[in-house]
Amino acid sequence: MKYIQQKVAVLGMTILFGAAPTLVYANTPNNQRNFQESYQQGVQKLEQGDFRAAIADFDKVVQQNPKFYEGFCLRGLAKSQIGDLSAAITDFNQALKLNPQHIDAYNSRGTVYAQMGNLPKAIADFNSTIKIDPQSVDAYYNRGLAYFKQQNPQAAIADFNQAISLNPNLADAYGNRGLAKYALGDQRNAIADLQQAATLFRQQGDTASYQQTQNLIQQVQP
Repeated sequence: MKYIQQKVAVLGMTILFGAAPTLVYANTPNNQRNFQESYQQGVQKLEQGDFRAAIADFDKVVQQNPKFYEGFCLRGLAKSQIGDLSAAITDFNQALKLNPQHIDAYNSRGTVYAQMGNLPKAIADFNSTIKIDPQSVDAYYNRGLAYFKQQNPQAAIADFNQAISLNPNLADAYGNRGLAKYALGDQRNAIADLQQAATLFRQQGDTASYQQTQNLIQQVQP
């Protein structure tokens, strides 16, 4: 098998902001208002990349309602973004304890396990995500990356195929499928996938990824 040097980041930590569960803190109107404000502020700061401030807001959320699993999940996501991976795992564990069907917690915990190099646990979490939601693009894509890191390009390609069938505009899936095909010695189809990834990156305005993919194409061309 042939491999080229490529920094593959685990992506797909998609959280449906605003799609909060109905569980709220409703002790008094004032407490409920404070709870909702802390939650919304935390979501906003998470989207803005102000992860430490988001953690502080989600601290308030889970203190006010220790059964609000989404607060633990989002706090775990914020912690993972500052590199506090063990603490992130703890929060995802708590979210799953409160709601064993929480696909975002499984998928996000899987990405953190992958960052930590624990690929079997990462794959197990992506498996759980797919079992609950067979249409989860993120889970197929992330599991494909994990398989590729395990040097199992066949399994990676199968997952990238599934991710692309669910989202034909997922440029990263084409790019990484191309790398997996190249690892199997399928140079022609590898280049075709990388070219498709480059086209999508350009259309989507992702200049950095477009340029990186163009560099990869130059590496794999004969």
